Amino acid sequence: MEELFDVFDRSGNYLGVKSKSFCHSNNPGVYHKPVWVWICNSKGEVLLQKRSPNKKWFPNRWDSSATGHVTAGETMISGCQREIFEEIGLNLKEQDIKFVGEYVADAVWEIGQVYKAVADVEIADMSVQVEEVAELKWVTFDELEKLIYTEEFMPYDKAYKDWIVKKLK
Repeated sequence: MEELFDVFDRSGNYLGVKSKSFCHSNNPGVYHKPVWVWICNSKGEVLLQKRSPNKKWFPNRWDSSATGHVTAGETMISGCQREIFEEIGLNLKEQDIKFVGEYVADAVWEIGQVYKAVADVEIADMSVQVEEVAELKWVTFDELEKLIYTEEFMPYDKAYKDWIVKKLK
């Protein structure tokens, strides 16, 4: 069965439930709220994932630590925890994940729910979901700031990239 998402107007007012295919169609007229999680460690590094070469959209591009859709009726924090566990095998507690803010991406009809988590974990202690993730790496903030603006990173709009660099520092 196809995933269902809660949908909203641009201001974040709840409108109901629509299918994933409807939400990802051209000009659906409603927004959905995915979670975009950035995991940092106490050394001041950020965990990045490289998208699987089998991904339909933007294969082999670096991205935030974990991202994904929140299903209808699921809380944002639960969505974060589920995506982190599914994609990289980390089981984080709710108190380890903090809301940073939301970012409206009009081009893709999303109101990204941005979270930052803190975890001191080695790459070897994580397990990637090979359908989603090809590789993980820790980078310094300076390395992130350089990489995020290259063709190797997801093509988020520059305003989001500027915003996230500022929020993570």
